[in-house]
Amino acid sequence: MKMETESEIKKTYWNTVIHSVVTFMGQSTMQLVDLLFCGKLGSQASATVGTATSFYAWFMIIGIGLVLSLEYWIPHSLGQKDEKRAHSYYYAGVLVAVFVSLFSTIGFWFISQNTTLFGINPEIQSSVVSFSHIIALSYLPVFLIPTLRVELQARGYPHDTTYAFIVGNILNVFLNWALIHGYAGFPALGLNGCAWANLISRFAILFYLWARVNYVRSKLPSIPVHWKNVPYMEYITKIIHMGLPTSFQMLFEMGAFIIVSMLAAQLAPSQNAAHVITISIASFLFMVPLGLGSAAALTLSKLNGEKRKPLAIKYGNQTFHLGLLYAVIGSSLLIIFREPVFRIYSNDPETIKIGGTLLFIAAVFQLGDVSQVILSGCLRGFGKTKIQAVINAFGHWVIGLPIGLYLGYHLHMGVIGFWVGLSSGLFSVALGLYIYWRRTIREKIVANAIEVQI
Repeated sequence: MKMETESEIKKTYWNTVIHSVVTFMGQSTMQLVDLLFCGKLGSQASATVGTATSFYAWFMIIGIGLVLSLEYWIPHSLGQKDEKRAHSYYYAGVLVAVFVSLFSTIGFWFISQNTTLFGINPEIQSSVVSFSHIIALSYLPVFLIPTLRVELQARGYPHDTTYAFIVGNILNVFLNWALIHGYAGFPALGLNGCAWANLISRFAILFYLWARVNYVRSKLPSIPVHWKNVPYMEYITKIIHMGLPTSFQMLFEMGAFIIVSMLAAQLAPSQNAAHVITISIASFLFMVPLGLGSAAALTLSKLNGEKRKPLAIKYGNQTFHLGLLYAVIGSSLLIIFREPVFRIYSNDPETIKIGGTLLFIAAVFQLGDVSQVILSGCLRGFGKTKIQAVINAFGHWVIGLPIGLYLGYHLHMGVIGFWVGLSSGLFSVALGLYIYWRRTIREKIVANAIEVQI
C-alpha cells in the first residue's frame, strides 16, 4: 500500500477538519435543543436538567478521555501499515467503551439515588432521580460513538459522523416536541420526554455508525486478526496509559468551570443567569476548535506512523494558525454583538448588563481556549498526553481559580471576577502547551535530521 501524496494528504486533512467540526457542533446542538425545550417547562425543569447533567458529566469525562486515545493509536497504526495492530486497537477500544459505560451507568445510578448527600434541593430531588435513571442509559452510545467515529475517520470516511448527527439532531427535535407535550400520538411525558428524546436519538446515531463501520470493514481486502484472538490486556493497557492523562486533563479543566458554576449559583439571580447563558454561548463556540483539535490528532498521528514528521509538524502548525484566525474573527464578532446576542436569552436589564461584560471576557479568552484545545490535539497526535494533565492542573487550579476567588470575593467583583480567573487559567494553560509544543517540534526536527543522515 503506497503512501498518500501531499495533495492527497491535504484533501484528507480538510475533509477531516470540516466533518470533525460539524460533528462536534452537532453534539453541542443536541444539548442546546434539550435546554431550549426544557426551559419552557419552568425554572424547576431547568434546575433538574442542570443538576442531573452536572453529575452525568463527571463520569462522561473519564470515559471520553480514554476513548480519545484511539485518535492516536488507530491512525498511527494505519500510518505504519500495521492493519493487525489497527484492528486490535479498534476491538480493544470497543471493549473499553462498553466496560466504561457499564461502570458509569452503575455509578451514576447510585449517585442519583443519593442526591441528598450532595445538598440537592428537595423540591427537585424526585425529578432529578427519574431524569437521571433515563439518561444513565445513554453512556453506551456516548462512549461508543467516538470509538466508531475514529475508526471511520481514520479509514477515510469522515462524512458518516456528519450525516449521523444531522439525522440525530432532526430526530431529537421531533422527539422533544412529541414526547414532552404529547403531540403526534405520543404520550405526554413532560420533562422525562426530553430525556427519552436524547436517549433515543443517541442510540439512533450509534446504530447508524455501527452499520457504517461494519460496511466499511467488510470492504477491506482482509482483516488479519479475529476479535477473539486479540491480546486485549496488552492493548487495553496502552489505551488506558495514554487515555487516563487526557481524562485528568479534562477533569482539571471542566472541574474548574463546574466549581465556578457552583459558586455563581450562590450569587444574585442576575449574576447566576448571566453566567449560565455565557457558559452556553462559549461552549457552543468551543465546538469549532474542539473539532480542529480532533482533526489534528488524527492527521498528525497517521503522519507520524508513516514517519513523515515534517509534514506532521506542518499540519499541526497549520491547524493552530487556523484556530487563531477563527478565534480573532469570532472574538471580534462576539464583542461587537454581545448585547444583541444576550438579549436573545434574557429580557432582564441587570442580567443583560452583567452578561455583556461576561461575553466580553469570554470573547477575549477565546484566544486562550482555542489555542489550548488545538495544541492538546496536536500533542495527542505525537502521543504526548501526560504533560497536558500537569499543565491543566497548574493553570486552572494554581493560577485560574485562586485569581477568580480573590477577585470575586475579596475585591467583591462577583461572577465577573470568577470569569477573569477562568480566563487567566486558560491563557496559562495555552502558554504552557505552546511552549511544550515548540519543544516537541524541535525534538522531532532533530530526530528527523538524524534519521535522514542514517
